[in-house]
Amino acid sequence: MLHSDNYTCPPNGGSSDVPVALGAVANLYNTTCLASIPIPSGNPPYVLNNAPAVAVGNPNPNTNDSKPIPPLGSGSLLSGHHYFTDSSTPTFNLVWDTTNYGIFFSKKTANVTAPATAAIGPDGSKAVPWLKLEVESPVAPLTIEEKDLVPSVKEIYRVNTAGGAAPATCAGMPTAFSKQYAAEYWFFA
Repeated sequence: MLHSDNYTCPPNGGSSDVPVALGAVANLYNTTCLASIPIPSGNPPYVLNNAPAVAVGNPNPNTNDSKPIPPLGSGSLLSGHHYFTDSSTPTFNLVWDTTNYGIFFSKKTANVTAPATAAIGPDGSKAVPWLKLEVESPVAPLTIEEKDLVPSVKEIYRVNTAGGAAPATCAGMPTAFSKQYAAEYWFFA
């Protein structure tokens, strides 16, 4: 849920150069218990709908930090990590302490621009696109233990994004930079 999207620009990149995505690094928090908590007179009506907008304004925790996201409290327990095993393979490692929800290697099969009303990042960045990912077999030469494969998960959706989009050009940007974002991830069998 709390992520950093990583980008690169050529040295001395200018207004004709476009940032290139390098992948993401993230902590994933299980916030499903927030789904049924109503917000009095809230629009959207439930806490879960607001979680990415609240979370994106907080510092990205250390990847080994298992503490809940401060404003979301105990309703945001660390469940695993998201990273890229190569330039095109989003990986979700949900093997953590006492739980084993599996390790998933995926590929992007669809995307849509986040709504114009989506929350912005702490640096003013627009929301990254919403994605549909399909789970696929581990990427060679990677191997994982059979117990960590959960074949029932087939699709992963990234929705309700907040922040994280790269600027339109590399003008004024360093050769490597990150943009913080938050999102909801849904895993389907």
